[in-house]
Amino acid sequence: MQKIELTVHEFMSIMGALDEARGGKGPNSDTIYDEWFTQWKALDERLEKLDMMARADMLFDGKISINAISEAHFGQLIDAVRSQIAMHQDLIDSEDEDADPDDLEIWQSRLAELEGLHDSASWSRQS
Repeated sequence: MQKIELTVHEFMSIMGALDEARGGKGPNSDTIYDEWFTQWKALDERLEKLDMMARADMLFDGKISINAISEAHFGQLIDAVRSQIAMHQDLIDSEDEDADPDDLEIWQSRLAELEGLHDSASWSRQS
């Protein structure tokens, strides 16, 4: 399988949303949240130590590589991206001040990329 790359911002957004959905209870099952929890916390601590400009650079220019992912976890990643799309669409629909059509477009592009990868011949089922 090809490796998956997410921007640091995408990774942090996905993990933050998954954490919020769990009520901050931490890892306890076989999910991407559990698999990526330690890396997320370490990266969060690292980001907190940076000044505002360096943090912004890391969030939008930095990459997270996922070298091995099970089919179940890949599906969870796709679901997490779909949740980000729904959240951003809700912000736009409700004319929230935080609404940004560009953010929605970025998440829609990421979903198309992941679905294309999942449907491609290069996808190999891993346990």
